[in-house]
Amino acid sequence: MAPPPHLPVQCSKTKTLQGFGSLLGYLPFLLTLLIGGGIVICYCMAVAYGHVEAAFPYISDTGTFPPESCVFTLFLNCAAVVALAIFTLKYLHVVQYNRQCSPAVTRINTAALITGYIAAFGIMVVGAFQETNVLAVHVAGAMMAFIGGTVYMFLIASLGFRQDVNFGVDERQYAKARLAMAILSAVSFIITIGVSAWSLALWEPAEEDSTYQMWSSDDKGYNVHLVATAFEWVMALDLLAFLMTFSQELHIIQLQVVLVRHTHSSILSSPAASANSQHTTQDVLIDTDNELCES
Repeated sequence: MAPPPHLPVQCSKTKTLQGFGSLLGYLPFLLTLLIGGGIVICYCMAVAYGHVEAAFPYISDTGTFPPESCVFTLFLNCAAVVALAIFTLKYLHVVQYNRQCSPAVTRINTAALITGYIAAFGIMVVGAFQETNVLAVHVAGAMMAFIGGTVYMFLIASLGFRQDVNFGVDERQYAKARLAMAILSAVSFIITIGVSAWSLALWEPAEEDSTYQMWSSDDKGYNVHLVATAFEWVMALDLLAFLMTFSQELHIIQLQVVLVRHTHSSILSSPAASANSQHTTQDVLIDTDNELCES
């Protein structure tokens, strides 16, 4: 029965963007292209301009000086936006399939979303604040990106081992691989931090005009420095490989648009009519939500 003309009327229509949802599975590839491609371009530019040594510089060193610093900032900002989208979609994917409303899954999923956002923000900070300009802020951004990313990996990996939720795909086939990647990231981070501090303590430049970005094989502590930079690259590639495992889950997601039309009268005839209006609105919203969940 249609509601009386003096009551608010809400009409909802759900439209699925068919064919577009499957494209979401390519977001991890886009992120890898932005970060990987951006770093390679900046590395080539930095080496060509003589700003870094050719053998395994720190990733941040490839985007420290202009003009490569401009490209570095552009690519990292774009990558951070894509990373935010991936973290959000993964969060919604877990919410959608957590039908039993497991409190543990909800807590882990929320914590993963927060740490993912922290990591994405850290990526933006690294790109915006070069180490030669504001070193403290740059280092803080790197810590947010790498620590946040590593914690995110452990949290998501733990979801794959849970038996109280079905994610629509067999995440357990990825669980062990994701856990191994998370452990590799944690070990690489510890080695990078520890060995980097060690190399700085040992560093004695062979030439007076040497800088920390332009290590020479003749500098004392050079081999230790290479170990630190190599593990930083391993840590970055490991995180990208981890996010690539999301491709199958993102492929099954379908985006929907819910259109709601509101028609309001200027005067409600009575308090009872107002109560009926509220019940009508609630019923429409519940039906719309059920339609979304069932799809």
